[in-house]
Amino acid sequence: MTLRIVLILLVCPLLALAQLTVPEHGGRWVHDEAGILSQPAISELESILKAERDSTSNQIAVLIIPSLQDEAIEEYSLRVAEKWGIGQKGKDNGALLLISMQDKRMRIETGYGLEGTLTDAMSSRINRNEIVPRFRQGDYDGGVKAGVIAIMHTIKGEYKNDAPREVKRKSRGNSSLITLLIIIAVIIFLARRRGGGGGGGYWSSGGGFFGGGFGGGGGSSWGGGGGGADFGGGGGFGGGGSSDSW
Repeated sequence: MTLRIVLILLVCPLLALAQLTVPEHGGRWVHDEAGILSQPAISELESILKAERDSTSNQIAVLIIPSLQDEAIEEYSLRVAEKWGIGQKGKDNGALLLISMQDKRMRIETGYGLEGTLTDAMSSRINRNEIVPRFRQGDYDGGVKAGVIAIMHTIKGEYKNDAPREVKRKSRGNSSLITLLIIIAVIIFLARRRGGGGGGGYWSSGGGFFGGGFGGGGGSSWGGGGGGADFGGGGGFGGGGSSDSW
């Protein structure tokens, strides 16, 4: 047990550096890191989401990235939602629409407080019926807008479309797999040290082993946000939602 704890302490910083960076929210609710949206579309989405916050207090954010870099979309979306603190503390009324362009993957991550209406099945329906058809036609502005509006309508119980397929939530936590990954990471780490390497390939823009923490970007802590004045209320997430492809 002691050896396992030591291995975890040695490897955690290395595993953190291998994770995809979570961008700083900076008070913006639409982050297009892949550059697929027009500026008018971004401005319109920001206005739509602000009106939703003002009228219902529900907080919905959009993040579009170039690639997941081999990270599971379920893990990354949960890290983004928790770091940004989407939703109000106590209400947990946040939702994240995450899109990865190169992977052709999308996910709706749902806060605890919205899981009763924005269910896994409804999230999948929105992805497949609203976003996917438009993305396949190259209409990214229209696809993201349709997805956002459908999320809002679903939370209010107003969204109508065809019957969804059943969605199985991805299982989290496999102790044997985690142990194996830790051992592999330790071997890589020790091999690099014996080789006298300075670790150049492992450093990220957030700093060294302990600079920037999980998700990179520096500064913000998980669940708290930090940044924009009306962003990051500390809403809770438990992995509810749906991941789909186009």
